Amino acid sequence: MHHGNAAQLLFTKGDVNTRIKQLITMETTRQAEYNDFIFRPREELSQHGILGILESQYDIEISKCTVENIPKQLLKGDSADLLITTRDSTGKQVIPKQQVKAKVRKPDASWEDINVADNRDGTHNARVRGQVDGQYQVTMTIGNQPMPGCPVIIPVIKGLLIGSQGSAEGYFNNPFSVAINKDRGIVTADRDNNRLQITTRRGKVKKSLAFKQFKKPFKPSAIAVSSDNTYYNLDTGNKQVVVSGEKGHVIRCFGQNELNDPYSIGISPVDGHVYVTDYGGKCVRVYSQHGKYLKSFGSYGKGQGRLNCPWGVVISSNGTVFIADYYDQCIQVFNAHDQYLYSFDCQTGDCKRRHPTGIAIENDKYVYVTTNFPSSLLKFESSGRFVCRIDSDSDGLNCPSGIALTDDVPCRVVVADTKNHCIKVFVQ
Repeated sequence: MHHGNAAQLLFTKGDVNTRIKQLITMETTRQAEYNDFIFRPREELSQHGILGILESQYDIEISKCTVENIPKQLLKGDSADLLITTRDSTGKQVIPKQQVKAKVRKPDASWEDINVADNRDGTHNARVRGQVDGQYQVTMTIGNQPMPGCPVIIPVIKGLLIGSQGSAEGYFNNPFSVAINKDRGIVTADRDNNRLQITTRRGKVKKSLAFKQFKKPFKPSAIAVSSDNTYYNLDTGNKQVVVSGEKGHVIRCFGQNELNDPYSIGISPVDGHVYVTDYGGKCVRVYSQHGKYLKSFGSYGKGQGRLNCPWGVVISSNGTVFIADYYDQCIQVFNAHDQYLYSFDCQTGDCKRRHPTGIAIENDKYVYVTTNFPSSLLKFESSGRFVCRIDSDSDGLNCPSGIALTDDVPCRVVVADTKNHCIKVFVQ
């Protein structure tokens, strides 16, 4: 066809007719029944001479189709990929010729179409994102026929509860502190179970760490994780800091000579120094990561730079130190040289003052504080201006203490709800 002239092409007629007749009379075994085909053009024509490919499409049996990966609940801000599998009357997974669609009814009764990704193997993925808390109803159709089990109900919650009171794996007994490790897991100081528990952010237990080589039982009241994923455990039973690896081996201990009644611990992102609030000493002790005692600051009393009951401590990226002073019901702020800068009351929009316990900081901009009497979770600007209360009375916090932030956007606030013997995760 490329090189012959018109006359030569005309002579091919007889040969082509003969070959067509031979093809018609050939006996063949049908490998499959295809009800329909779809032509998918390809872009490699210039390189490989391929115009496209033919894909067979089957009639599906709607009763045989399934939806999987349906979450029991979805945390606000999270997504779930529902897996839709299309099958024929025999139950075989097949590519449908009908269009697969999905839409969701949100808690405000509005409907929204969901993007459905075709995997071209008889499966599709429909992504549901929980934007607000409440019930989401997801409806999926194939060729305008609703799939079995639809609508699918997915509760979207603004908070997650992990654990309850007990001593078995996954249970807690007066958890006092939480931290986030480098694997994005939650490390909990399970104080009265004398151990650390490491869980996923969904609450699945990964491991427990217990240290039994000390004179008195190990009682972790606070936990901080360094940049190299080393755990700094505040052991109030032995009035010391226990430094351990993530697998539970003890690296060193320090602080026995200085600590009187330690409450909380924090690590400076500037120089790695370890800050320990000492209620008994009415001050903050500062150590190197190798355990060398460096200094202390603060003294008992009321007023600028004086501490009544120092509890939580956190250090910003520029070395500014924020201390929760429990009995003075305020946050005191010091610079990297231990000089008093300012303080602000733990006071909500309803003018109620509260006793601060745990404290965490987000991008040097916002400070999160847990409080007692009444129990709550508050958000402030780092300057001290009150932003909002994150929890509500229905969340039932009971003497929360430790607090940690995840790296999600927006961040999740993880709280050790001490007297409820559980961990609660809040999404703003």
